[in-house]
Amino acid sequence: MHMRNPTFTAILFSSLAVALGLAACGGSDAPAPGPSSAGAGNGAVSAGGSGGGSGGKSTASQGGASAGTSSGVSGRANVGGSGGGSESAAGAVPAMAGGPASGGTAGMNTGGSAHAGAAGSNIGGSSAGGSSAGGSSAGGAAGTGGAPSYFPAGVTKPRIMIVGDSISAGPGCYKKYLLQALTDNHYSNFQFVGEYSDDCGGVVRHSAVSCSTAEQYTHATFTMSNCSVGTTFKGLSGLMTSQKPDLVMLQLGVNDVWGGKSVAAILASYTTLVQQARAANPVVVLAVARIQKIRPNCGSDPAVTNQAQALESAVPAWAQQLSTPTSPIFTADLWTNSDWSMAETIDCVHPNDIGAKKMGMNWFNTLKTILTPN
Repeated sequence: MHMRNPTFTAILFSSLAVALGLAACGGSDAPAPGPSSAGAGNGAVSAGGSGGGSGGKSTASQGGASAGTSSGVSGRANVGGSGGGSESAAGAVPAMAGGPASGGTAGMNTGGSAHAGAAGSNIGGSSAGGSSAGGSSAGGAAGTGGAPSYFPAGVTKPRIMIVGDSISAGPGCYKKYLLQALTDNHYSNFQFVGEYSDDCGGVVRHSAVSCSTAEQYTHATFTMSNCSVGTTFKGLSGLMTSQKPDLVMLQLGVNDVWGGKSVAAILASYTTLVQQARAANPVVVLAVARIQKIRPNCGSDPAVTNQAQALESAVPAWAQQLSTPTSPIFTADLWTNSDWSMAETIDCVHPNDIGAKKMGMNWFNTLKTILTPN
């Protein structure tokens, strides 16, 4: 048998390997690999944005504005528009950065955290807000701790006037529980003012008159034939002049409903009262009650109760229509958790001590959104 020379075989294989290597290095016309397309792989550039950082995965935004980059932290950033942001490997917690918000501008997100800036409150149709960490809102000056202030800069101790009927004058007696709730929760920069002293043994002054209606308060003065006969009482315009309130708590409508007035007529009286308050103080703040549930004489006929509900249901939209940034109108929900039965009233209209405590807390829940704590 013929034997192959081992040295010749090794030289032959080495020559073939060199030839193949030369062809691979210099003979190809194929293009070199290009950059990754948007949305593919770490550090890819998303539409309109900058390159991604380490650990992040950019995603393309179709037709959006610029998109942010990720750096391995949890979050998705929308910067200035509707475009998709870069998504990190660690998670996808949505966070707005500079996008519009109701009543204000959202704050810049850092590291995928939630909203850093608070939008302005939309109260009664008006944007009234303050600044907070990372963002500012339009429509109001900043208060303590970023809370909005609804009063002019010179008002450091708002004068609060309660205007109402016997629910506020007595036998209602919620006022002392309202004062207690304010005090217990560190609100003291205010002063209750009014024509009359509290008849429930407290120290809360007020301008409420038993048996009165919203319509009667629209007059300069009024008298009544069913209560306090022969006594003349000031209407709201006179009270605004004598008491100079910064905040008016308006709790009227029970006797209007009880007397058969329509919802439209009662709302018209409310509107007149708002106009009169603003004529005396253009920057007055108002808080209007959505009246509590009533059933006069504890009877079986639900007509008055239904009419009261129709009124309270209409108040939020009415308030939103009339509210302005400089003179906002808040609403106090006295209806939802009220009970006209004898469990919480003395006569299915006026609250007993249990009902009064609940009503005081309902008013507190509204005032704490207006006043600034210590």
